[in-house]
Amino acid sequence: MKKIVGIIAAAAFAASAFAEVNIGTWNRGVFSPLHYDGDTLRSLEGPSWDVGSTGGIRTGLSFSASSENAGVAFDIHGNPGVAIAMGDNAYTWVKPVDMLTLKFGKMDNNWGRLDHCFGTWNYARFANGLSTGEGFAGVERQKGCGAQVTLQPVEGLVIDYEANFGKDNHTYAVMWENSSTMIGYKADFGFIRAIINGQPAASYEFGEDTKPAAIIGLAADITAVENLALKIGASIPTNLTGFVMKDADGKTTTDFKKCAKIESNKIQVGVGADYTLDALALHANATVHIMAKKGKDDGKQVELGAFGVTAGAGVDYAFSDMFKLVTDVRFASWTTSSMDKADIKYEDPAFGAYIGLEQALTNAQFAFGAQFGKRAMSPAAKADDFTFAIPLTMTVAF
Repeated sequence: MKKIVGIIAAAAFAASAFAEVNIGTWNRGVFSPLHYDGDTLRSLEGPSWDVGSTGGIRTGLSFSASSENAGVAFDIHGNPGVAIAMGDNAYTWVKPVDMLTLKFGKMDNNWGRLDHCFGTWNYARFANGLSTGEGFAGVERQKGCGAQVTLQPVEGLVIDYEANFGKDNHTYAVMWENSSTMIGYKADFGFIRAIINGQPAASYEFGEDTKPAAIIGLAADITAVENLALKIGASIPTNLTGFVMKDADGKTTTDFKKCAKIESNKIQVGVGADYTLDALALHANATVHIMAKKGKDDGKQVELGAFGVTAGAGVDYAFSDMFKLVTDVRFASWTTSSMDKADIKYEDPAFGAYIGLEQALTNAQFAFGAQFGKRAMSPAAKADDFTFAIPLTMTVAF
């Protein structure tokens, strides 16, 4: 037995001379003892993105090991109502040459995604897209299980491509329709990039054969001005007439007359800013959405021209190294869409607000506050009801 233990210890020592092994954990839980949905007072719990009646929070454990030119990463997640399962990452990687990195497996690849996260993004998030954060202005990456190829031929320049498996795994679908390509350049002034996410083939005009489609994202993080960070982005689909109609039961339909809600391809243009001055931090963003305004006579296409706006602002003030005041206000000019003959209507604006305190602990944050709004809280309330909640949030990491 002593011999076996000695062999294991020697092997571990030898491995440590060539590789770095890491274990970490990230956990987020929100408990809302009082949550009024406009009709009933409830108690809810969940992670930031899924506060509900199931109970439970996100717990996660991450493992990684790496040497100079190879490595592995693996995550395990526990989520409300779901057994322990694979998390965001489960991949291996190698670096055949300095400028080239290859990854195979499941990658949580967000390189180049435009993010503008503040306020309730780290607590109980608002519903109906009000809590803009990751993928701001629609600039994000398609990701999943597949292969990632990263090329960095010169300092600052990066070309990152990911192919992802889907339903049928035809080569064209894996390599293009489910793919994501990011081309970026990082310099002293910030990070600029373009992201191309492949999409299923589409007919751009009724009667034409289908052609390759994509959503193109353009983004810039500008940090040239001291204490100011600017986020600028836009996402543009090559197929401007793409849409999905749903009936009153939420089922997909092809009949304009039965349409109760329409989800169309759209153009998004957004600007966000963060400004810090000693203990004070200011946040603001706004996104313009250019959406379908009417159905064409052929009944199979839509025409863009309707406008919607989502916006947010927040103020943080650090009273000390331990306590920080956090405020967050959000607005959306619409939350529902429907058909009125050929015209598409966007109705029911939403607003939400939050004010609270965050306490910084050794390896955690604990926050509590008041959150309220109209058409802004999740789970969804009746359309015209005013809702409020008292969420308590903890984030613990090691």
